[in-house]
Amino acid sequence: MQEWYLLTSDTRPNATGGYENDAFLDYKDDAFQEALQTDISTTVTLYNYNLTKSRQIRCIIQGNTADTQLKSLERTVLASIGTLKAGMYILFEDRYWLITGYPGNNKIYEKATMILCQYKLRWQDDSGKVIERWANFTSASKYDTGHSGNQTIMLTSNNFTIWIPEDDDSATLDTRRVFIDRDTIRPTKVFEITRSDDVLYLFGEEHGGILSFIADKDELNLEVDRPDLGICDYKEPAPLPPEPDETTDLSAVISGKSNLINGFSRTYSVEFKDSNGDIKQDVDFTWNVESNFDVQRIISGNQIELSVDDKSLIGSSFILQVLVQDKVLSEFEITITSLY
Repeated sequence: MQEWYLLTSDTRPNATGGYENDAFLDYKDDAFQEALQTDISTTVTLYNYNLTKSRQIRCIIQGNTADTQLKSLERTVLASIGTLKAGMYILFEDRYWLITGYPGNNKIYEKATMILCQYKLRWQDDSGKVIERWANFTSASKYDTGHSGNQTIMLTSNNFTIWIPEDDDSATLDTRRVFIDRDTIRPTKVFEITRSDDVLYLFGEEHGGILSFIADKDELNLEVDRPDLGICDYKEPAPLPPEPDETTDLSAVISGKSNLINGFSRTYSVEFKDSNGDIKQDVDFTWNVESNFDVQRIISGNQIELSVDDKSLIGSSFILQVLVQDKVLSEFEITITSLY
């Protein structure tokens, strides 16, 4: 009877008339999904590398009762297969955790390691764009005295190993100077990123990756450092490029009669063409009526229905305009007339 428990195609049928390995394949996913609905699982928020995208997931967090101080900064997470990537963040117990390990699965669930983020780094790239990342820090100089130099000059020394998600913006951290200080309002402790291990933890597009840096203690320079902004070597951001002017090579023609009979409605439409005379579709525009009196209007797509019902206005005129980016691209004068 012991062969009956082996998950192979040669095992004998079970009591329900099937093979145990077939039952395992049929229900392995359901078993884990049921576990995610119990109290051993929890709901967390899963973020991408820069916290711009998020979604809530059910998962099982393991390692909550650590035996050592270092282990208390680490957890393992179990989730549905295809959920986790290295470099993602998990908001768990009101703290951000960075997924650092290569995600693996046993055909039932996916498992990865994550580590606590203690501090948010802030720096600028070459264009002046401000970049922020939650990071994990470990001491790279645990038994250092914290000072270096002779009796004349005394410099502080300290080193951190930093882990952050791997992406194009994070890669610009290499060689930057950053604040790392428990005082986040007016920081004074400056560190220089002196070494980048940028290929050690790259797991491929499917599995994500993280970057590892060494931060070496540096000195505050108030000529270039901005504690009030939390940025070292501050530079004014490059000006944003001007928005493209859609009116440069665009023309508009309003179609409709130049007279509007009092008490009746009339429909007008607009057609757009580029500099080559080709008709342009999906132009973002607005209708506008320049008038000293009330003109009823109903707008539907590139058409507008106008009407006036006031005999005292017979002989008066108003202007119908087409606006693109708040510029008048075309206008049409309409005169109010009587039926007879």
